[in-house]
Amino acid sequence: MLVALVFSLLAIGAFIAAGRTGRRDLSEAGKRALYATFGFTALATISLVSALLAHDFSLNYVANYTSRSLSVPYTISALWGGMEGSLLFWTTLLTGFSALAIAKAPARRSRLIGGAGAVLMAIAGFFLFMVAFPGNPFAQVTGDVPIDGNGLNPLLQSPGMIIHPPLLYTGFVGFSIPFAFAIGALFTNRVDDSWFVATRQWTLFAWTALSVGIVLGGAWAYTELGWGGYWAWDPVENASFMPWLTATAFLHSVVIQEKRRMLKVWNVTLIVLTYAFAVFGTFLTRSGLLSSIHTFSEGPIGKYFLPFLALLLIGGLGMVAYRLDALRSENRLDALISRESAFIANNVLFVAAAFTVLWGTIYPIVAEVSSGIRLSVGPPFYNAIFTPIGLAIIGLTGIGPLISWRRMSKGAFWRMVRVPLAAGGTTVVVLGVGGLSSPGALLSFALVVFTATAIIGEFVRGSRVYRRRDDLGAFTALNRTIARNRRRYGGYIVHLGVLLIVIGFAGNAFKVERRADMAPGDTLDIAAYTLTYEGVRTATTPEKEILEARLSVSRGGDDLGPMRPQRNLHLAQGQWQSEVAIRTNPIEDLYVVVTGFDTDGSAVIRTFVNPLTWWIWAGAAVMLSGMLVIMSGRAPVTVTSVKRAPAKRAPAVAR
Repeated sequence: MLVALVFSLLAIGAFIAAGRTGRRDLSEAGKRALYATFGFTALATISLVSALLAHDFSLNYVANYTSRSLSVPYTISALWGGMEGSLLFWTTLLTGFSALAIAKAPARRSRLIGGAGAVLMAIAGFFLFMVAFPGNPFAQVTGDVPIDGNGLNPLLQSPGMIIHPPLLYTGFVGFSIPFAFAIGALFTNRVDDSWFVATRQWTLFAWTALSVGIVLGGAWAYTELGWGGYWAWDPVENASFMPWLTATAFLHSVVIQEKRRMLKVWNVTLIVLTYAFAVFGTFLTRSGLLSSIHTFSEGPIGKYFLPFLALLLIGGLGMVAYRLDALRSENRLDALISRESAFIANNVLFVAAAFTVLWGTIYPIVAEVSSGIRLSVGPPFYNAIFTPIGLAIIGLTGIGPLISWRRMSKGAFWRMVRVPLAAGGTTVVVLGVGGLSSPGALLSFALVVFTATAIIGEFVRGSRVYRRRDDLGAFTALNRTIARNRRRYGGYIVHLGVLLIVIGFAGNAFKVERRADMAPGDTLDIAAYTLTYEGVRTATTPEKEILEARLSVSRGGDDLGPMRPQRNLHLAQGQWQSEVAIRTNPIEDLYVVVTGFDTDGSAVIRTFVNPLTWWIWAGAAVMLSGMLVIMSGRAPVTVTSVKRAPAKRAPAVAR
């Protein structure tokens, strides 16, 4: 780690010189130092994983987060199960991503590479300092070496937690690439489109990883915490949501810069905010300022992150202000009814949502500092703000594809929206007649149908061209439509996935819950289900003592089979944990958790019927497929990156 830190400092010097002079040899020297930084950081990570697998309890980190009874997958996941190891893992991802991004950047852009490389290595230098000194994962145990370790937190012993944290870290770290190239472009005064063209795939990759990581975190909360929900507006959940919101805004607004050479200042600011929010989330989890099941215990490193975060914001926004003249838009908004207007409104809503989450997250700290009273901001606050914002975003998602660039007449706009409007209105009537009376749910379902109809219409219109021109079948024409414009239609697939998730969220309005103390033979009725408690089964493994509630479930007299929620004592930690039982289908989930047993064999059972939750996970899968479609396509060549055609020859055509 110390050698990696030295090489990162050497890389900073070489890259700064390359950015100022444009010399390729200095750029190459910076690259070599960067590769060495990654190599030594990876070696440190391999060393720590080896110590975890070898149960080397002479290291504090190994003793605190593993035990001999822990399975191999969870032993490896202990790398990110504690503060010091997660920082080393973060640093390895950062240096590895930096090496890939700089290696793939066009060699002719040595100034841009120099600026971006210097920023990336400065960030890496900070994290290497953290893991080499205050957050050293190789610190030795003082005193006698323990025979066994404390083991991993039982809540982290879940398949989802093997994948969820690495995906979040991948998203957070991935945003450092567009951030560094944006600051590098400002530093070298190369403020054309080259910085975001060079990092487009990185931004999409980071956004996808963060999106999947957030959904998997919700799935983990749903299946492991036993409270019947998937999102609690926990401060650290919020910390992952804020960069997702600003990154989503950036992905939409950068399209306007490509098409119309507008919003240059806005886009650079968005990417600065996105990375700042990512670092802010890291600060929250390691500072001990907020209480959360996600946070690490207060340690010596949280105090270092606040000045680092301040430097990112002041430096980044200061560079934006310094290059303000060079970042001025080349065009203006031509009309209110235009796709640009829809994108801008969409951006305003996403950024407003991000700062709403920020305020709700930091308000307890502000209140405690100012009044000495520790307050909390709960779901009612966030739901009251996010419901109208979310519904407005869904509506704009449907309107956007229907509007043309620059301007559109009112008559043409009406002709495009009347079919989706009719579909949304019909949905309200049908659901209202069917007995749905919740205004919020009616509006949600109507907007989902409106937007889905608008998006599906885009696929139909695109396919119709190939069906008529090339006499293709419907499926073949659809495939060709998507393949010829992967970015556009992949984005539409992502939007369809979001709509499925909204359906799942809307179902939460009809959630039903019951709790009962049940002796063997007792029954519990909830919605259309009847649960019969048959008794408790006990078992022991090297890791835990298992108490399993045996329940049989029926619906309308039909036997649906058993459900087996558990209450387990993890021996290494002496900690009880519930394992929920879930019966799921597209209509609803039957969710059962046992919260305690009495000595006579009776049990305390909580049950939930959660309508439409299945659609959340299905929507996430559709979103992922859409992102894969987008990233599988070749990035279009922009005007600024097309070489000038030689004299007396036909002009080059930008694709």
